[in-house]
Amino acid sequence: MMLRKILSLCTVAWCLTVGAANSASAEPRLWPLWEDFKSLHLGPEARVVDTGDSRRITTSEGQSYALFFALVAGDEALFERLLTWTENNLASGDMTRRLPSWLWGRTSGRWQTIDANNATDSDMWIAYTLLEAGRLFNRPDYTQKARAMMALLKRDIRDIARLGPVVLPAEKGFDKPSGITVNPSYWPVFILRRFALEDPEWAQVAAASRRAIVRTSPKGLAPDWAQIDREGRLVAPRSKDERTGSYNAVRVYLWAGMMSDADPAKKELVSHFSPMRALTRARAVVPERVDVADGSSEGEGSAGFGACLIPMLRGTKEAELLRARIDREGIKPESYYRNTLVLFGDGFDKGLWRFDRHGRLEVRDRAFSRLTPRPSLKNVSNEVPDKQALPAPQVPAAPEKAPETFDIPNPTPAVEPADTPAATPSKEAP
Repeated sequence: MMLRKILSLCTVAWCLTVGAANSASAEPRLWPLWEDFKSLHLGPEARVVDTGDSRRITTSEGQSYALFFALVAGDEALFERLLTWTENNLASGDMTRRLPSWLWGRTSGRWQTIDANNATDSDMWIAYTLLEAGRLFNRPDYTQKARAMMALLKRDIRDIARLGPVVLPAEKGFDKPSGITVNPSYWPVFILRRFALEDPEWAQVAAASRRAIVRTSPKGLAPDWAQIDREGRLVAPRSKDERTGSYNAVRVYLWAGMMSDADPAKKELVSHFSPMRALTRARAVVPERVDVADGSSEGEGSAGFGACLIPMLRGTKEAELLRARIDREGIKPESYYRNTLVLFGDGFDKGLWRFDRHGRLEVRDRAFSRLTPRPSLKNVSNEVPDKQALPAPQVPAAPEKAPETFDIPNPTPAVEPADTPAATPSKEAP
């Protein structure tokens, strides 16, 4: 009898402890820079507004990054609102049937889709955050949605001789008879590793993407865009634009630096991009533009550019200078894209999260407790009133079986140039 009472009391105590832990995790984590970003760029309908564009645009990229930051912050309510707006306004109400349009805003006096083409980097980030939200928030419906998006993404994969299967930047405009146009910053290897846990076919995509990242940057300087012929050879760039590494390419260094130290590809990529690290150390700033053919550079990149190099420059005085600039400037109103790069680089540098060998997200509560609050910023995103899009009518979904829960095991020379692509999603300078 006494033993039964003791066991009963222990069970109650355990339940209370678990309940308290779950209750605590339901409260969003305080992340001052993310709070500033939300104040400046997040509209009332949970869409990320690019305040630097007169059309007050929203991109699938912006929504995908915000979903990741909300996930890291443990803000389940905001995550769901961001997802709802994205699905209803960019994917006709159902991302399991249609990948999001990449550009939405005010044009011809109306709030509407401006370019219906998708952007696969955003699609992959959304699918990734859904996978991890399904696991961390215990939402099997998110997991099912992510798997459906991964299936849709396969239509944008091309298997290239002597390279393997790689993801094109979008459904339209990047596949020509002479070859394909690719964007190396669209391939975060840790995301592809995570996809491979759900579907083994993505392991081949991860391996080919790693090869393509190296192949498109033969001098250790990543390009914004590159062209690969049908035999898997890099097409020599002909124009200055084709030789440029700038607003897109800077993310290649960020994604490589954020990879798990246990991932063998990280050592290879960080070593391969040592010329970019050397260039940054020599200039004490990250250049805004680099000529990937001759190694020359010009301009001074923003604090966002600096944030992208910090993970690869840890332990150097240059990293300290880049950190000091971020701490000094924080989040700035005029550039949504700069600010997302700051959040990624600075948040990772402060240890708020990391990725394991298989790309799973690990959020570190203790690191959040060390953050220092910052003065609040004015909400610029709502200074100019605009009529936010109403949720689009829901597209009837095909009958599905009940979502399944899932558990992830704990694992211990030049050729002829290709045609210029149409409808290229691009990053504009702030």
